[in-house]
Amino acid sequence: MTEARVVLPGAQALLGFQLAVVLTHAFEMLPVRAKAVHALALALVALCTILLMAPAAYHRIVFSGEVAPQLLQIGSKFILAATLALAFGLSADVYVVIARIAGETVGLGTAMLSLGTLVGLWHVSPLVLRSQRKATAQTDRQLGTVARTPR
Repeated sequence: MTEARVVLPGAQALLGFQLAVVLTHAFEMLPVRAKAVHALALALVALCTILLMAPAAYHRIVFSGEVAPQLLQIGSKFILAATLALAFGLSADVYVVIARIAGETVGLGTAMLSLGTLVGLWHVSPLVLRSQRKATAQTDRQLGTVARTPR
């Protein structure tokens, strides 16, 4: 649950900036498509914030403040979903900014690159490493040795 507490302030700050930018003159000058993409990004970051706050409500209401294995499982799912929403939301706003600076094609390419990087670092790479750890642990068990755990 520490991850939620660490990520939440950043998501909330980003959400605040996204809400505030709509009130600026520069936002009025954006093409309709960019405004729509920004609205989508805003919705995704709001969803991220909601998902990051959900484990605390579950902890208080469902589990009466007790730490239970089920809470950790539920919380982990919320955090994974939140980081996915955040990756898409950040990438959408990258598109808006870079499209404004360098054109839509460059904006789209940069947004896709940022999405691939974020999802790769936050989801794909950890899944690959988890798979490798499981395979190593299984091999160690088959060989009758103690699993290697780095400290």
